Amino acid sequence: MTLRSAVGALVGGLGVVAGVVGITAVAAAVLVALGLPADSRADDPLPAPLVQPRPSALVVALSLGDPALQAGVVRDGQVILARGLEVDIARNLARRLRIPRVQFVYVRPTSRLLAAKARPWHLMISSIRPTRAASSVADLTEPYLRTDQAVVLRRGLPRLTRLDELQGKITCALRGSDGARAIATSVVPIVRPILAPSNDRLLQLVQTGACDAAVVDASGAGRLVAGRGGVLGEITARVEFGSGYVVAVTRGGPVAVAEVSRALDRMRADGTMHRLARAWLGIDPERLRELR
Repeated sequence: MTLRSAVGALVGGLGVVAGVVGITAVAAAVLVALGLPADSRADDPLPAPLVQPRPSALVVALSLGDPALQAGVVRDGQVILARGLEVDIARNLARRLRIPRVQFVYVRPTSRLLAAKARPWHLMISSIRPTRAASSVADLTEPYLRTDQAVVLRRGLPRLTRLDELQGKITCALRGSDGARAIATSVVPIVRPILAPSNDRLLQLVQTGACDAAVVDASGAGRLVAGRGGVLGEITARVEFGSGYVVAVTRGGPVAVAEVSRALDRMRADGTMHRLARAWLGIDPERLRELR
């Protein structure tokens, strides 16, 4: 190769390199103009997640199935009046989440709350238990209300302090109820329990002494014995049963389950939950002694 040809080849190669560098520079300039990174590295910070704006109303789905927990008036599919323990919990949650107002949506039956493909609400509060089916479609908080069973004694019996004291008593419950299941699985009494066909018959068994202790839903015990203080004993104990009721939070919405859980924790800590339970249920199931 002559000196002249070698010099020509070198100049041509430098021209190719310069061309490549020029193309790269142009591409980088285009990316910058488009707002895209010219190069991506492993240590580059991730883009900030999109934050949804706070809604002007907390949309809460109800089923309006229990006069003490949630009841109301529906007109043209809209809830125009709502009241009850779970309704007041929802209103307290909205204040603590700094959302100006609450909009209640009526969904019936309760199973549709979790089965619906489209959920145009932020929270579902309707005595929902933390089942696998519920957790597969929504984020669940810790329980806001226990599903434990309260022990209603016949008059004259001393307070119970241990589970084995209840095991030696004649127990009764409503047939097919959680109380009947709690007796079978948690109490395991020595004497076969009496299963009553109705609440009236159940209370009659306790009043007459045919039954020493009725086992009933703690959330309904206060209303069940209201006005019967002279013929029944005290409600001072409960049997642990079930996993409680939770708030189901719609995934991908503007309200996160963590902040709902924190708000519920504050409601328990400052006594709000206790006051609401006493007002709507007559007793606070959380304050009953747990029999062990």
